[in-house]
Amino acid sequence: MKKSLPFYTLFFIFSLAVMKLSGVISKILVARYITPYEYGMITLTTISLPAMFFYFTNFCLHDLLSNSKKGRNYFGFAFTYSLVVSLIFGLFVFVLYKPFFNFLNLPLSNWGLLYLAFFVVLVSGSILNVITGLFRGLKLYSSTSIIASLPAILKLLLLIALLILLKNLDFTRAILVFSFSSLITLMFVLTFHHKTIFGNLKLIRPDREILYFGSSIYLLGLFGGMSQTISKVVVSHDLGVVWQGYFDASLTVISVLSFAFASMSFISIPEATSSASREELLYESGRLGDVVRALFAFLILGIMLLCIYPSQFVELLFGKDYAVSSRFLPILAIGYVFLYIQQFVAYLNVSYQKPSEYRSLVIATVICLLFLVVSVHNFTILMGILGTYSVLTSFYFVYLLVTLKLSKDVSPALIFVKKIHRLAIATVITGVIGHFALFSNFVYDVLFISTIFTLLIFATGYLKIDLVKSIF
Repeated sequence: MKKSLPFYTLFFIFSLAVMKLSGVISKILVARYITPYEYGMITLTTISLPAMFFYFTNFCLHDLLSNSKKGRNYFGFAFTYSLVVSLIFGLFVFVLYKPFFNFLNLPLSNWGLLYLAFFVVLVSGSILNVITGLFRGLKLYSSTSIIASLPAILKLLLLIALLILLKNLDFTRAILVFSFSSLITLMFVLTFHHKTIFGNLKLIRPDREILYFGSSIYLLGLFGGMSQTISKVVVSHDLGVVWQGYFDASLTVISVLSFAFASMSFISIPEATSSASREELLYESGRLGDVVRALFAFLILGIMLLCIYPSQFVELLFGKDYAVSSRFLPILAIGYVFLYIQQFVAYLNVSYQKPSEYRSLVIATVICLLFLVVSVHNFTILMGILGTYSVLTSFYFVYLLVTLKLSKDVSPALIFVKKIHRLAIATVITGVIGHFALFSNFVYDVLFISTIFTLLIFATGYLKIDLVKSIF
């Protein structure tokens, strides 16, 4: 029996939670056995750098494949493109490794191991990205969620196994585990999903319409990921690898907010491209509109918690050595509100409108992104790490205003206004109660505040209890 959209959203959130928790625990384990400098090298070469290159090796293909009507026809092209381009970039870095490593302040004495880790993640990650795009477009939400979370889970299990067997963890073993977990996942997926993958492996060149659709979604979504990836690279260059490690630690903590953002992004395009009526999609009970509002409410809860307990979260996960990471964390947390609304409005417009109607927004996105790169660099030099956080949040707000100004239809933004006063009441009451909550451990404070807020958003009528019932 086919499950409801709230069920698939909850399953994705659960998978995302397992993935994030596994990733955080993996980083905690590694951070406690190696130095901050070694930790910075691992996160840069196996996370930050591959993530930056994914924007080129996958380009708009994951988003193109997420189109429920046409995307699957171009999976063969996407698979071939990602494989070839990732190999080309791998060769480029191999040939020019000296200036490349010097630019990022990485040691040349250990370049072979660092390059191997980077290359393995680049190739296997690129292929996995197009596979999850196919599954998402087919609305195989459960399978997509499992595949996306598997590398992080395998990473944690391998680290635990090494600690049990060897009672210790060094830099070499840690970086190999961080890199080869993606390759193992790819082999698993190709083995157990070969019928779906190879059954859609047709080399059909994308036409102009679908390519423009994918490119638009890709460009509109750049601020959510590429802005932070670029910032980490800029911090490594301007302030050093250690500060990149601190910045990465703060982003790891703030990734709790990505539950709402990623879940909204995950379901919006497939649902919108498979629905003929925008009104039913946004306002019919239990459909996309209700789910997005529920996710927005819990985004507000996450921001509230990070603003109240920033240092506690960082010290709990990474220890007191990384306490500096919490200093400006609330600034970026607030920026996620602007980014969430902007992305939803943009996704719905692209899914329902003609290219000519949203072309100006796409052009504005490119301009804003170019200004972002320059601004992050200049303000990081001028103000240090505070400049990095401030520029990111400021650009998220400006990007929302630009989106609303250029959008032909802002009706998707109106669902956030619906019963917003009830959400505000729940937030204020929770904040006041949380201010006087004095448990011996702040984790109990977090659980208490989360419970109060959840009860209030249903008690005030911001969300209906029927949304919960539809999951079961």
